[in-house]
Amino acid sequence: MVYTSVRRIGVIVLFLFFLTSPVAGITAWAAEYPDRAITLIAPYAPGGVTDLGARALAEAMEKYLKKSVLVVNRPGGSTTIGGNVVATAKPDGYTLGAFASSAAFPEIYTYFYEAPYSSKDLRPVARIGAPVLTITVKGDSPINSIKDLVEYARKNPGAKMAIHGKSTTGYLAMKTIAKQDNVTFVDVPFDGDTKIVPAILGGHVPAGTPAYPGIAALLEAKQVKVLTLLIEKRAEFAPNIPTLVELGYKLPSGSFFGIFAPKGTPDAAVNKISDAMAKVSQEKDYRDKMNKMGTQVLFEDTKAFERTVNLYKENLQAFFKEEGLVK
Repeated sequence: MVYTSVRRIGVIVLFLFFLTSPVAGITAWAAEYPDRAITLIAPYAPGGVTDLGARALAEAMEKYLKKSVLVVNRPGGSTTIGGNVVATAKPDGYTLGAFASSAAFPEIYTYFYEAPYSSKDLRPVARIGAPVLTITVKGDSPINSIKDLVEYARKNPGAKMAIHGKSTTGYLAMKTIAKQDNVTFVDVPFDGDTKIVPAILGGHVPAGTPAYPGIAALLEAKQVKVLTLLIEKRAEFAPNIPTLVELGYKLPSGSFFGIFAPKGTPDAAVNKISDAMAKVSQEKDYRDKMNKMGTQVLFEDTKAFERTVNLYKENLQAFFKEEGLVK
């Protein structure tokens, strides 16, 4: 009887130990996550393509996570204000960021701006897709292809190209074409598509790199021509327009748009978010929304996205070093 009682007490003690152990706590936490609303930081002003993309994703994810996903805009500092909000947040899966490369690895862009954090403070969760930039000319321009653009630059040394800035995919594309074809372009930075598009239409620059949504209506009206898309694979919404990579140019880095979490966020949270995003990426309604925004849906899970982020960092670092823009 004494032995039986002791054995029962031992079992109870072990059971209680398991319930209060870290392993049990992690298991219970994983089963419950998320148990409240998740905040998704968008380091962009409201109404832009990246902001709208984050909102479309957040809304679609809610049905799989069974909790609200609230988008909070924290623009400024070349996206690093919002980036720092995520980098310094508690790593519990309840604060995430919808970032492009500028917020994801700001240390690459030290020539352009400084940030109080680096990519080491963030954890990639999954890739949403890629904003689509273009190389665009005026509708009545004699330039009808990238080959024509190169010939124009050869005959007109210092031909201008409107870009969003030297930290953008448009700048990478312009320099890539110039180097591979041994021509010269002068980059003319503009503050957004609202300035780039009028410059093209007004003939102030022969070509520019606006985002696809900024010229979609003009393209349909034949007021502009898109020579190429600055992405890796053809877009569903523009299947007849070739990509720069497809035309034989080795673009150092494409664009991406992905979800990031603070460093140290548990696997259980990261996996649930990634799984929800995978399901969302297959939904026709979601894909249609993103296509209308001119954003290519291109999902990558955590491991694949980590590889993409690391590759982009390496390629951009090498590119900017060669340009003499970073040490």
